[in-house]
Amino acid sequence: MQHEPLLTSDGSWSLTHALHGEGFHAREGAWTQALWRYARECQVRLTALRLSSEGLRQFRLLDIGTGLGLNLAAAHHELRGLGLELVADSLELDPAVPRAACALPQEQGEGAASIAIVRQALSNCLDSSAAPAEVATDGLRLRLWLGDARTTILALPSVPTYDAVFLDPFSPRVEGELWSEAFCREVALRMQPQARLSTYAAGSAVRRALYRAGLQVGTGARVGAKREGTVASPQGPVPALEPRVLRRLQRDP
Repeated sequence: MQHEPLLTSDGSWSLTHALHGEGFHAREGAWTQALWRYARECQVRLTALRLSSEGLRQFRLLDIGTGLGLNLAAAHHELRGLGLELVADSLELDPAVPRAACALPQEQGEGAASIAIVRQALSNCLDSSAAPAEVATDGLRLRLWLGDARTTILALPSVPTYDAVFLDPFSPRVEGELWSEAFCREVALRMQPQARLSTYAAGSAVRRALYRAGLQVGTGARVGAKREGTVASPQGPVPALEPRVLRRLQRDP
């Protein structure tokens, strides 16, 4: 079965899933979602400036749900001109998805160069026999981990490592295991104290799982038609939840 190409409203390409029909991005704009929901919500450029001032030369990203690689490309785009390498561990269940992304038409617009770099890196990873496959090119060092993220995440260092986390699996209805408290704890364990996690999901169950994993939980900005998302961090400031929403998280279900 094939994933169907979908041209979104900002001119960027996405896919719809061959089995359950969910889109990989909002129809309002795949690139817009990647840039604003993930790279900018996680303050990639601002964090990179801080890291650079501390003499560091790498920005470490945990990317959960590789998909078409647009979130990776948005992070790469935000690091332009800063002299930092994007070091990304990207977790993907289905290799057919990034492979289908590599066959999409060439993108135009502001993110085109980064999208092309990421697609080539993904293609090289998919053609590699290594597990995980690793590619370094044009300011990107990508490790692609294929398989169930609940297993592959256990192969990553269990110490604070990542400067940002993009949590972008399919919806809790489809991939509920990747929104569980147990999985969120594995993610939180690997986040630097000031790191930010961003996700499109804003339901109480998702936010409660992140909260119980030991993260501060806040409201993500509106992107397109999606009213809000969720951000979280071990110690860094996040936009405050409404008091009634926070009280709901703190109560037992």
